[in-house]
Amino acid sequence: MSLPQEYVQLMPIIREAGKLAQQFRNEGLKVEVKGRQDFVSQADVEVENFLREKIHVFFPNDGFLGEEGGLRHTTPDTEEGVWVIDPIDGTTNYLQGMDYWCISVAYVKNDVTQLGFVYAPDKNEFFFAKRNHGAYCNEKVLSIVEPEKGQAIVGLGRSNRRPIEEYLTVLKELDKQDIEYRRFGAGALMLAHVALGIVDGYYEAHMNSWDALAGSLLIEEAGGKVNDFLANNGLLEGNLVCTAAPELWETLAKIDG
Repeated sequence: MSLPQEYVQLMPIIREAGKLAQQFRNEGLKVEVKGRQDFVSQADVEVENFLREKIHVFFPNDGFLGEEGGLRHTTPDTEEGVWVIDPIDGTTNYLQGMDYWCISVAYVKNDVTQLGFVYAPDKNEFFFAKRNHGAYCNEKVLSIVEPEKGQAIVGLGRSNRRPIEEYLTVLKELDKQDIEYRRFGAGALMLAHVALGIVDGYYEAHMNSWDALAGSLLIEEAGGKVNDFLANNGLLEGNLVCTAAPELWETLAKIDG
């Protein structure tokens, strides 16, 4: 199988970033608290810097938007692309020694997500998608299958940026539809697992772009349906995320959380 040039260039860099994160955790970390259950570790900062510096070598004219470093080298209306990076999604899981965390890297140009990478080092799962070229996990082609009625399992995210009442409304609506749900604390990886077929959809009232874009492209390229995350300045301000197999998506999209 012939893989796109971007995969060949960036896969070793992202894998190395994963090793770096694992090394930091093994050696012990300095941790700062950003908010309730919202942490940033030394690894978050160092891994983001590593990715930005290495990617810049291959794509010197592009900008960067990172969870820790913000927007650099560009403005949102530039004709050049923007690399959108979450160095460690699921930081709390990562700090606790759980394996459910990942690195997420997306490339946006002309208001369209063109590339997406999600790498879960502890699970050895490397996801990649290029627009109109399909989605892969460890070079396996991904294809979403519609769940049987009454058998769907949906991933959920919970953001402190939105009232808890909205989240409870979502739970009630899913229960009415006989849809099961899981919340694992790393939205980018849960999106990748929709593309892989471990869960059938994902819903979160508000996600940041560095968590949402790569995984959403994986789902889209695997045959699933996604909402237009980049609408209404989603790149910088975040947005709702509603993704699933096509028929299930029609049900999730009606939820007013």
